[in-house]
Amino acid sequence: MAEKIFQHHFQRFETKYIISKETLLDLLLEFEGYLVEDDRAYSTINNLYYDTPSYQLIRESLENPCFDEKVRLRTYQEHPTEDSQVFLEIKKKTENLVTKRRLAADLLTAEAYLDGD
Repeated sequence: MAEKIFQHHFQRFETKYIISKETLLDLLLEFEGYLVEDDRAYSTINNLYYDTPSYQLIRESLENPCFDEKVRLRTYQEHPTEDSQVFLEIKKKTENLVTKRRLAADLLTAEAYLDGD
């Protein structure tokens, strides 16, 4: 069984807006003194999504737009290696409430876990 390095549980309300580039620039200027870049500010995000052989997760998501569930492997490196940190995530969205459970591991351990080892 894969060794857990650390585990997080996230819950947030998610609302998305379509805005113009001009509005984005205005917002960035407005919040400039309040925003702090973290170590992933300019990183690449790579996701690999998992589903059942019958594509149950995507079918349920398309049939019920108020509910969405995803299982994914995420990394913030463009070319991860066996010892790169990755995150196994289960993300559920009901209406606007998003709940995400995240487990960190190295890529080799995560792949072995997903293969059932």
